[in-house]
Amino acid sequence: MRIIQADVISGWIMKRDRHPKIEIIGRHVPEFPGYRAIHHLETDRLLRHFLSGRLGEIRERLADFVAGLPEGGPRAALSESLRRLAQIKATLVEADSQQAGSISVSPEKEEALLDFDLNLLDKTAALAGAVDGIDREGGGPNMQALLAGLLEDLEELLKKRQTLLASLAQS
Repeated sequence: MRIIQADVISGWIMKRDRHPKIEIIGRHVPEFPGYRAIHHLETDRLLRHFLSGRLGEIRERLADFVAGLPEGGPRAALSESLRRLAQIKATLVEADSQQAGSISVSPEKEEALLDFDLNLLDKTAALAGAVDGIDREGGGPNMQALLAGLLEDLEELLKKRQTLLASLAQS
């Protein structure tokens, strides 16, 4: 199941209008209110929970494929992708949400968070698409490189997003 439609494309220049972004994210994360509607940490928790679930599904599909491979070769490299997926999922589950108080989110910061969220959904969809195509493509070097690149992009986006969330606590 592809979670993102053609309206979210990697590299898309984000417009400064929060309502369409909230609507697009809301198609995938039920009851997504945006970051200014309620306490931003609750919105963050909703998104992390959704992404964690999707990554768990993707990891299960990849694990099923890897289980059918002979020892050595692609199995070792794809097992590394499984490990990284589990690590990213754990990062989402254990995210530091211990900031206290009610912090207001400026429109600019909300735009930045929404842009990260859209990119995270897009990368997760690309990862799901790659894993869905692994049966056709096999687990060769091209697929290994694709998965490694997508996982690296996902990790980088999550780090940058976490930095932005941490800056909200210091504002």
